[in-house]
Amino acid sequence: MVSKSLKLILITSILFMWTMYSEAATQLSASVDRNPVMEREAFVLEIVANDSLDSSDLNLNPLDKTDFIVGRTATSSQTQIVNGSISKTTTWTVVLTAKQAGEYVIPALSANNLSTKPIAISVIKASKQTGQNNEPIFLKNNIESTDLYLQQTVKLVSRLYFSPNVELQSGSLTEPVLEGAFIKQQGKDNETSEIIMGVRYRVIERIYTVTPQASGQFVIKSPAFNGEIATGNRRRFFSGFSQTKPVTAFGEDISITVNPIPESYTGTWLASELVQLNEEWQPNNSTIEVGEAITRTFTLTALNVNEEQLPTVNGIYPDAFKVYPDQSEAHEVLRQNALVAQRVSSEAIVANKAGTYTLPEIKISWFNTKMKRQEFAILPEKQITVVAASGQSEQSGVTNLLPNQMETINAAECKAETGPAAELTEPKWYQNTSFAVVGWLLWLITVALWLINRTRSASVVSAEKTEKRFDIYQLKQACKNNDPKLARINLLAWAQYKFSDVRTLDQLHDKVPANLQREIRRLNLSQYSTERTTWQGDGMWKAIVQFDGTVTQQNTDKEDLPPLN
Repeated sequence: MVSKSLKLILITSILFMWTMYSEAATQLSASVDRNPVMEREAFVLEIVANDSLDSSDLNLNPLDKTDFIVGRTATSSQTQIVNGSISKTTTWTVVLTAKQAGEYVIPALSANNLSTKPIAISVIKASKQTGQNNEPIFLKNNIESTDLYLQQTVKLVSRLYFSPNVELQSGSLTEPVLEGAFIKQQGKDNETSEIIMGVRYRVIERIYTVTPQASGQFVIKSPAFNGEIATGNRRRFFSGFSQTKPVTAFGEDISITVNPIPESYTGTWLASELVQLNEEWQPNNSTIEVGEAITRTFTLTALNVNEEQLPTVNGIYPDAFKVYPDQSEAHEVLRQNALVAQRVSSEAIVANKAGTYTLPEIKISWFNTKMKRQEFAILPEKQITVVAASGQSEQSGVTNLLPNQMETINAAECKAETGPAAELTEPKWYQNTSFAVVGWLLWLITVALWLINRTRSASVVSAEKTEKRFDIYQLKQACKNNDPKLARINLLAWAQYKFSDVRTLDQLHDKVPANLQREIRRLNLSQYSTERTTWQGDGMWKAIVQFDGTVTQQNTDKEDLPPLN
C-alpha cells in the first residue's frame, strides 16, 4: 500500500515538474523600447519566446493591418547554461513608425499556439521646431505636376537628407507606390549637399517616373527609408564596436488627379509635352532608278514619355513600290531633368515601275499636356521620280533559261553527230578489232594511274582542307567594288569559315546583329529583285568589321602595300 502511494506521489511530482517546465519554455511576451513616441519617429517592438523557435513561427501579418509603417525585422537566438540549467531564448525585433499623432494599438501576435498581449501606444504630434530640421534623417518629395492625363509620365524626385552628425551603418530606400501605375527609377542616385538653417546636409537624390494607367483620384505613397545609425556608445565588452539604432524616414504622400482621354481626341493616344517626327533618306536623292533600293528612316522623339508608349512609324507608298521594313528600336534617356524617349523605324523601298510618284504625308497625333489640346507631328508629302535603270542586263533571264537551253543544245549536238555518222560506210572487221584493242589498253593505263595517285591525291586534298583559311581581302574588295555577286559568294564563304553550322545566308542572318542583318537583306534584295538594283557595299563591310573585330587584324589592305624595289 505504501509503495503504491509512493509511486502515485512520484508520478504526480514528475507531471507537475514537466508542466512547470513546459509553461516556462513556451512563454511569449511583447514590449516596446519607449512609450509614448513622437510622430514620424521609429521605435522598436520586441517579441521574446523562452524557447528555441524558427524565425517563421511568429506571425507578423496583423501588423500590416495597422496604421504603422513596418520596417526592418530581425531574429536572434540565444542559449545559456547556468549551474547545469539550460535556457533558450528567441527574440524578434520589428521597427515601427507612426505617420500621425493619435492613440494606436499593437495587436496580439502569435507563435506556436501562443500569443502576446496587445500594447497601447500613444503618438505625440511633433512641433515644427522638432520637425525635419532636428531629425538626423528626413525625406522630401517633389512632383512636377499633380494634374495629369491618362498615361502621362510625370517625374517624381525624392531627396534623402542626412545631418552632419549621422554615422549611417546601413539602409535602403523603397520605391513610391501607386496602384496600377508604371513606376521606374531613372539613372543612378545623385549625391549633393544643401544648407538648411545654417547646417550643411548630405543629400541623396533619386528620380522616378510615374505613368498612371487609369483615370481618377489617386495617392502616391512616399518612398520610405529604413536603416541603422551609430549611437556613439560602445558595447560593454567590445569597445571597438558601436551600438546602432534603427531609423525610418519618409516624405509626404502625394495626391494626384488623372484626367481621362478627351472625347474630342482622335487617333492613337499619346500624351506628351513635345513630340517631333523626322526622316532620313539614304541615298538622299529625289530621282531614283527602277530596282534601286533606298532606305527611309523615321525618328519619333517625345518628351516625358516612356519608350513603350511610342508607336512605330510606317510610310505610305503607291502600288509601284515594294517595302521591306526593319524592326524598330526604342530607347529613353534622362537629359537636363527631362525624360526623352525615341523610336527609330527603318524600311527599305524599291520602285518597280518608272514614273513620278507623290508619297503621302505622315501624321502622328498626340495630346499636348501643356496646352491641353490635340496636335500632330507631320512629315510633308514627298515627290519622287523613278527612271528606267541604265545599262540593264539580261543576264538574270539568261541564267533562268540556262537549264532548258543546255538540254536543247545537247539534243541538237547529238542529232548533228549521229546524223552524218549514219551515212558513213561500215568499217572493216579488222578496223573494229584494232580500235577495241587500243581502247582496252588505254583503259588499263588509266586505271593504273588512278590507283597510283589515289592515296597521294587524298592526302593533298586533306592537307588543303586543313590549311585552308578564308581570305577576308576578297570580301572587302567585293564590298568596295559594289559587286553584289562576288560579295554574296565571299560572304557565304566567310560565314562557313566563321560558323561551322552555317550553309546559307538565311542561317547567317539569325546569328548576326541587326545592322548586319539589314545589310544581308539589302544584298538579297539586289539579287532577287525582278529589276536591276544598285547595291552599295560600304555598309556591308562596316557591319562585318563591327561584328568580327578580328578582320582588322588580317591582311585586308593588300592593295595598300608599297611597291617592291
